[in-house]
Amino acid sequence: MAAPNSTASLPSSALAATLDAVADYERTLWALVGVTFALDVLLTAYGLELGYTEGNPFARAVIASVGPLPAMVGLKALVVAFAAVAARLVPNRGRPLIPLAVATPWGLASISNFVLVVGL
Repeated sequence: MAAPNSTASLPSSALAATLDAVADYERTLWALVGVTFALDVLLTAYGLELGYTEGNPFARAVIASVGPLPAMVGLKALVVAFAAVAARLVPNRGRPLIPLAVATPWGLASISNFVLVVGL
């Protein structure tokens, strides 16, 4: 067992260096949010046209209420708005983690949707 003040885990200097390195790409990460937003919306809409169903039950209910495109754009716009506000509230070093946390699942969903609709 390590002493309470031990640096046996990730040293704070290494964490700080990692956060600083990611900070250099904050604008790129926000652009990635935009790209993954568009890809996820377009690929989901296409998949729905092909007869696939939305996997998220909440999104599925909103789609049933207002239609696929308004539902997907609206829900994702809410996420981006929340992320933009959150990015202003967290310390500067943590700001790039916000767009990274948004773009990552949307990117994975886009890849999954692409594989489904293309049939790879």
